[in-house]
Amino acid sequence: MIWLKDKRIWILLGFYGVLAILFHMCWLKLGGGDDYYFMTCLDDTSFGAFMVKRWYGWSSRLVIEGVLVLVLQQPILVWKVLDILVSVLIAWLLCGFFCSGYGKHGSGSSIQTDKNTLSGTRTVVPLTSLILFLCLLLSYDFREMDSAGYMTTTINYWWPLAALMVAALPLYLWYQEGTCKKSYYVLGTLAAIFAINQEQICAMALLACLYLLITDNLRGRKTNPYLYVLLALSVCFAICVAICPGNAARKASNIDFWFPSYAGFNLVQKVLLGWYSLLKTLYQDVNLPYFLMSAVLFMAVRKKQKRLPARLIAAIPLLSNLGLLGVLLFGKYREYPWVHLILHVFDFDQPVVYYQGSLPNSNRLLLLVYTFCCACVVISLFLIWNKKERSIDALALLVIASASKISMGLSPTVWASSERTSIFLDFGFILLGMLAVREMEPWKAAKKSCCAIP
Repeated sequence: MIWLKDKRIWILLGFYGVLAILFHMCWLKLGGGDDYYFMTCLDDTSFGAFMVKRWYGWSSRLVIEGVLVLVLQQPILVWKVLDILVSVLIAWLLCGFFCSGYGKHGSGSSIQTDKNTLSGTRTVVPLTSLILFLCLLLSYDFREMDSAGYMTTTINYWWPLAALMVAALPLYLWYQEGTCKKSYYVLGTLAAIFAINQEQICAMALLACLYLLITDNLRGRKTNPYLYVLLALSVCFAICVAICPGNAARKASNIDFWFPSYAGFNLVQKVLLGWYSLLKTLYQDVNLPYFLMSAVLFMAVRKKQKRLPARLIAAIPLLSNLGLLGVLLFGKYREYPWVHLILHVFDFDQPVVYYQGSLPNSNRLLLLVYTFCCACVVISLFLIWNKKERSIDALALLVIASASKISMGLSPTVWASSERTSIFLDFGFILLGMLAVREMEPWKAAKKSCCAIP
């Protein structure tokens, strides 16, 4: 991990850590939502009896909720310290993914080094790339973790995200360097058990494992046995989700409370619900990770492509975000019908779901426009990465991240939990933005003495 020798990386991580500490110590108001319930859940029962009750009455997330219950029985300061460490871990791992090359098993690298890299030189990340990386890193709105109480929501979503990245680390090192320490596999397996217990991550991990198995075969790469471990865990937890009586009971109660007509929906309608929820995440308000990613994609396409049509295609997602921002800022123009439509196209989810399986034609037309903007994002990936393998990999990342949100269409709480369930989609945008930043400016090899820690 030669990138750790760059002082600027440590300054960046230190800055992020300070912000995390200030946010946790000065901003958060804890104890709301489900926090109080889990803080007092063992007052009149044992840990084992409570977990059995959850399995039969509410959830298949026994691993995650087991950690949740144990942590919330401790003083609040314990959760704060752990959550700060998890936040810094996410930033540290993203720095590693961002600053490291693709290596032996990858499809090329945007990092320029020379023959003396291992013996005296190292990779230097351009300052502009670091600034863009920091902007992407800070773009996620952590306030979304308050939708069911900060402590409960972070342990159900933020911590599994960190665990997913730890679980992916051995595979990343394998594809980059062709080898990985055994201790990383042990740590990755433990992290995977925690992360994949989350239903959205289970779907993402299953898709990612299948994709890597297929591409390993097509590209003539040796498959790491650890990939089969992750695939087995994904299948096992998917079965647990399907057979858990608590999931069935919760779904029935949520249908009655949130979405009475949901029981009559077929699979196609549920997938459309999931797609609408994805568009709602992108366009109900300005989604900063998506906004920044669209800007970075446009800059990367502008750098790579000289043709006007290619640049126009890449500009469409960015212009859609700028247009939405303008509509939100200039309220005096809201009396126009088309502005009213943009502001209220997703109002069918509040306060109780009124969506009954059909939408007005004007709403459908606007959603089709938003869908076209998303298609332009896909085209932009191919315009940036001319190499077929790398563009397909970028597309796979986008599809897997999107699947985490679209899969929420299989739940009647698709609207009720829309904020917190967007985290994996948002971080998919952040990762894609980071990959695009790497294509915008070549990274050079430099001597150890420059910006290096002795």
